[in-house]
Amino acid sequence: MNLHTLRIFTNVAKLGSITEAANLLHISQPAVTAQVRKLEKEIGVKLITGKGRGIQLTFEGEFLYEQGLRLFHLEQQIDEKFKTFLEKKRKIQIASNYIAMNYILPPIIAGYKLENPDVDMYVSLGNVVSVERHLLNYESDFGFVVQSNIGHEDLHFEKIKDVPFWFVVHPSHPLANKEVTIFDLREHGFIYRERGSSTRDLLEAIFYTHNCPLPKCAIQMQGLPESIKVVEAGFGVLLAPDCSVNEALAQGKLARVFVEEAEVNQSLFICTRKTDESEHPFIHFLKKRLIGLET
Repeated sequence: MNLHTLRIFTNVAKLGSITEAANLLHISQPAVTAQVRKLEKEIGVKLITGKGRGIQLTFEGEFLYEQGLRLFHLEQQIDEKFKTFLEKKRKIQIASNYIAMNYILPPIIAGYKLENPDVDMYVSLGNVVSVERHLLNYESDFGFVVQSNIGHEDLHFEKIKDVPFWFVVHPSHPLANKEVTIFDLREHGFIYRERGSSTRDLLEAIFYTHNCPLPKCAIQMQGLPESIKVVEAGFGVLLAPDCSVNEALAQGKLARVFVEEAEVNQSLFICTRKTDESEHPFIHFLKKRLIGLET
């Protein structure tokens, strides 16, 4: 079956008029009529009959019209999909939690952009829950999270780096620079992160693992830098990744608390949809850069 002829017939059927189809397709009415008759002859059935100034579809014509609509809708979807493929080559949408974006990804993003100046990059920040939601809703191409356990069943998580976590306090705090038990630690007021934060999940897991009741939540803060600022101002105990507090420790703004048998690490994961089959060029670039930084 000639697709050009089928397209003409589908437009005639959709508009209910040979004249309107001819105007839409910018061809003559006799040419439209000839193409419809050619199609009828090819498949051996009558497709349209006259009805006043318009046309009426036969039973076979209705069937062919519906199939033609499906065929050309599929053609449109294929065109749109390939446009999306081309756009993805020029646009990267990343969802990341704060730790990855502020302490691990910036030099990698900068390096990739320098090598690929025509690629537009968009980054959204959030906790683990929001990163997963962005991926599941196809709002991001891939995400980065730091967590101790694997998340959503429809996402693939690939570990690429370990991140140590430390308990920190103000230098004037009674536990500053001391080695204590987990039970000693829980007697002091803690700064908790918001629900959905992987750091909060990690804090709770540490105490549950040691069969120790959770410490008192003295303050709940949304955001790691805000939490660190409160501790620097003189209040509370905070669990934070080493990369976020190294500078403040070196400057004497913070001090560590060393907890017996509680060496804590989380992992940086790349998360992708399980339906995505090929590895994105940015992820390949990131892996090479991280390997280079660690050797």
